[in-house]
Amino acid sequence: MKKRKTCRSCGSGELMLFLSLGRIPLFSILSSDQLATPEERRSLEVAFCKRCGLVQLTGDPVGSTPTPPAFPVEDLLEGLPGSHRLGPGSVVLALEGSSPAQLREFGQAGAKVVYLEPHSERVKAVSSKNLLIRNERFERSYAATLRNEGLQAEVILVNQLPSHHTDLNGLFEGLATLLSDNGVAVMELLYVLELLEARQFEHFCHQQLHYFSVRATHQLARRHGLWIQQVEPLAEGYLRYFLSKSRQVETSVGHYMEQEQKLGLNDTVYYLEFASRTAAVREALMALLTELRARGRRVAAYGASTHGMVLLNYAGLGREVIEFVVDPDAGKQGRFLAGVHIPIYGVKKLLEEQPDYLLLLTPPTHEMKAQLEAYLQGGGKFIVALPHPDILKPTPKIPPS
Repeated sequence: MKKRKTCRSCGSGELMLFLSLGRIPLFSILSSDQLATPEERRSLEVAFCKRCGLVQLTGDPVGSTPTPPAFPVEDLLEGLPGSHRLGPGSVVLALEGSSPAQLREFGQAGAKVVYLEPHSERVKAVSSKNLLIRNERFERSYAATLRNEGLQAEVILVNQLPSHHTDLNGLFEGLATLLSDNGVAVMELLYVLELLEARQFEHFCHQQLHYFSVRATHQLARRHGLWIQQVEPLAEGYLRYFLSKSRQVETSVGHYMEQEQKLGLNDTVYYLEFASRTAAVREALMALLTELRARGRRVAAYGASTHGMVLLNYAGLGREVIEFVVDPDAGKQGRFLAGVHIPIYGVKKLLEEQPDYLLLLTPPTHEMKAQLEAYLQGGGKFIVALPHPDILKPTPKIPPS
């Protein structure tokens, strides 16, 4: 795998590698047939650009992009800045990863929706009026093709595309080309400050190349004649950005960048300290779980996610420590967590076996509340790894998802 020496955003050679999580499997779940064959692994290394502030992987992207969280579409429609309200005849350009609910709501609002989606399986899930589907990827050259066809969009749904797009400047150049003078581009990006402050190093994965601060987003947008007009917080550590060609910037943008400056997010020391804390979490988690096993305690885990796979592989915790993982997703049950080869079962297994401790690799969903409450009532205890390893006591309520 070729490692980059320059920033994907500003082209600077001032990349500072600050975190190495080791050789992590490319995929999070294995079938029983795949256990006998060698797994492909690659080094998972993360760098910080001293010039523009973008946090990014040093290697090339691998595998399919992770499924992003779905945020309420009604909030998006209502939250469009006043000068960007949709009306009959408005043109909306929806880029890959747009949800069927997004496309449906914008179509019902009377807009003509042009949907670019290179993944045919996603296209099959879409059905909406006023919708034109093109099986194309949003690249610099195709943006020029659309412009030559006369397309100018009042709204561009960018979603999480900048997180894994390999040509950031081509992406933003295309947005500036196709956005009308009074238009707005909407992005929903994982906020790197919240990730780092919560020490969530397991969120770094092979499939996501870029992790944005407001400062890094601002610098990338300005390079292509766009301004962050407004920023609003979403659930699960995401921010929603509204970009336009107008310089009418709300105070929320400055507030976020001032906060980043205050916390030291623009300084290399911040990232070196994060790496040091990450190593401390690994050592503390290994010590806690191996001690419990040495005392004869049984340990299981909840959540067969990519994040959990990264965490366990980085910490080197396999079946000798964690007996099994439970997950409500039937598609994962009967399979194995990659790298560590821990078997995955339905949540029923947890109540049947009643292990002494349950390591929470992902926040439990609301639907799992009854089963996990029953586990706790049976004497089980929760363990969390982040922001630092701890046994939750006294017996807690189910953490919110």
